[in-house]
Amino acid sequence: MKIALTRPWSAPVSILALSFLGACASPPQMAASPGAPPLVMEEFFSGTTQGEGAFVNSWTGSERRFAVTIVGTWDGQELTLVEDFAYADGEKDRKTWRLKRQGPGSFTGTREDVVGPARVWTEDGRVRLEYDVELGGWTVHFADLLALRPDGTLLNRATVGKWGIRIGRVELVLRKDLSLKFPRAETPTHYMTMAMDPDLDQCVVRALRAVQAWHR
Repeated sequence: MKIALTRPWSAPVSILALSFLGACASPPQMAASPGAPPLVMEEFFSGTTQGEGAFVNSWTGSERRFAVTIVGTWDGQELTLVEDFAYADGEKDRKTWRLKRQGPGSFTGTREDVVGPARVWTEDGRVRLEYDVELGGWTVHFADLLALRPDGTLLNRATVGKWGIRIGRVELVLRKDLSLKFPRAETPTHYMTMAMDPDLDQCVVRALRAVQAWHR
């Protein structure tokens, strides 16, 4: 994931994670969710995944919220994840993970800003990810924990540390693309489409736009 960090004395530094607050940069923890299925990376991330999250700066307590769309492809040996980030402050960014399978539930990974290989492994049906990122002259360490929940969403927590001190944390909720394809029909005299919106006027607008798109 891509997030922003502020040094305790001054300027913002950009950092990325798939990331919580304390004195030490210990790996993130998460209570087990009864009934949650095990996470299989190549199954969950194949196709389009969407999520929303926030980075919390451990020094200032400030938050930076973001949304992400991830497009994943699996060729039987390598999982490629193209991550497009949109931040609440208007910044956009793209990063690409390439995770090569080493064994059941085990990968090594690379990304543009990662120093050395990332380690990915399965532990009790959940996935841990650790890697270092070079940021404005700093090398900071990320430790992620990813776990499926009974409703099918994926919770990703990560800690960000430097010199064993926690710098920040991120919590991100990911879900599979829930876009719906509404039925439509055509008769000799009419075109019929459907749309959904809590506001009736907006619902009509969406339906009319669907008709326009149909005829383009």
